[in-house]
Amino acid sequence: MTEEILNKKEVRITPMRQLLLEFFLEKNKILGVSDLEKTFPKSDRITIYRTLKTFEEKGIIHSIANGTAEVKYALCQDCQVANHSDFHPHFYCSKCEELSCLESVFIPSIDLPEGYSVEKMEMTIQGICKRCSV
Repeated sequence: MTEEILNKKEVRITPMRQLLLEFFLEKNKILGVSDLEKTFPKSDRITIYRTLKTFEEKGIIHSIANGTAEVKYALCQDCQVANHSDFHPHFYCSKCEELSCLESVFIPSIDLPEGYSVEKMEMTIQGICKRCSV
């Protein structure tokens, strides 16, 4: 499946790209560089960053600024090359500290003044997730 995704997005297949994409698909959750470094301790940090940058440029993942120093990444659902359609909010659970995409909720469109155009919108909602509120 990883080869199919990489080929479809016109990304040259390398072992690291396959490994990271497999991990994103397997975990199906938002991950940061620190998560990837812990999972793949023998991997070079620069290679991980470059792979994430390539994935983001090709519409495989999108970045999430969640108010912390570390940018997180999630798999794209319908993103195209250099045109991320991730206009959904993200939810940060203050109890378990997990960040998740709220794919079924959309950030409302905003009427900007003439001459302005939206390239990216980010919204992070903080609270207690369903799993932690039980």
